[in-house]
Amino acid sequence: MTRYLVFQLYAPLASWGEEAVGEVRHSSSIPTRSALLGLLAAAVGIKREEEARLNQFNQHYYVAVRALSRQESWLRDYHTVMIPRENKKRTYATRRDELRLAPEEVGTIVTQREYRCDAYYHIALKETPQAVLPLEALSEALVAPHFPLYLGRKACPLALPLSPRIIHGTLAEAFRQAERELPDPRAPGLASLITSNPECYWDDPEEMSITVYGQHKCADQPVSRLRWQFGDRIRFHGRLGEGG
Repeated sequence: MTRYLVFQLYAPLASWGEEAVGEVRHSSSIPTRSALLGLLAAAVGIKREEEARLNQFNQHYYVAVRALSRQESWLRDYHTVMIPRENKKRTYATRRDELRLAPEEVGTIVTQREYRCDAYYHIALKETPQAVLPLEALSEALVAPHFPLYLGRKACPLALPLSPRIIHGTLAEAFRQAERELPDPRAPGLASLITSNPECYWDDPEEMSITVYGQHKCADQPVSRLRWQFGDRIRFHGRLGEGG
């Protein structure tokens, strides 16, 4: 029987970065794979510069998301960012070198960043036989994380405990059980956020307990944190059946 680590995510603001082109940083409506794996890696204490550990960690878990929000909204704020002006006669190894070695060439631009508001999710994680840490270790880390956890940006701290638990069964059964058990009694208003038929998203190609409505290619599989590179994956989406 399949095991899933299931936990909840809620915060007044969350930002799930998508591919960034230009001065606008869009947010996905659901947590990206890279964001979820990053949250778990931070919980167990893997540092961003530990490239080999991160690459090994990121390969052996399937993630699934159930987006429960009935009517989420979003907002956009503005930042000023220092960037070097174009200078074709000089090249630098890194952006840090550009800012440090050529301060006279630095200009300022305004960028825009998107946030999701009052979004509530249930997350289910499935391990492969090659997983470096068992689900029990990840569950313990989510209760007492090594590094502070946040939803996409440091300005988006958690507003509820993650309440992790290990559930046996199909993915549909895991989400059904989470729906009965996870909503926090300390947040009575949470029930008003939950829609009657939430959509599910997952990347396990062998998942058969949820009816597939479609699939989408996403560029959110971490490849290199140091070089900020991401690879493609296929993400499926659908909803639980009446008996799921």
